[in-house]
Amino acid sequence: MKTKVLSLVTLFMLSVVTVFAAEKTETFEVKGGDCEECKTHIETTTTGVEGVTSAVWDVETKELTVVFDDEVTTLDSIEMAIAQAGNDTPTYKAPEEAYSALPECCQYEKEE
Repeated sequence: MKTKVLSLVTLFMLSVVTVFAAEKTETFEVKGGDCEECKTHIETTTTGVEGVTSAVWDVETKELTVVFDDEVTTLDSIEMAIAQAGNDTPTYKAPEEAYSALPECCQYEKEE
């Protein structure tokens, strides 16, 4: 009997956590070149952040739409990871070393 009650309580607690897990969608600019290699690099970097479930970067508009669990990560952490990989975001500028490591086709005009 105790096992059944404990199982039911555990199941209830898991369902409550699932209900309150918040999936969030944000769109912001990410500097990059005009090629599919840039698109792959930015999207792969973004989806590599724990908690990110989807990332789509538009080559023409330079906008990244990212879907993530805000219980696991933050927009700030996502932007920081992208900058560390070589691409500027609204909040973070890529370190020169990371930017220089990008393929020439993926390098973009850096703002001072």
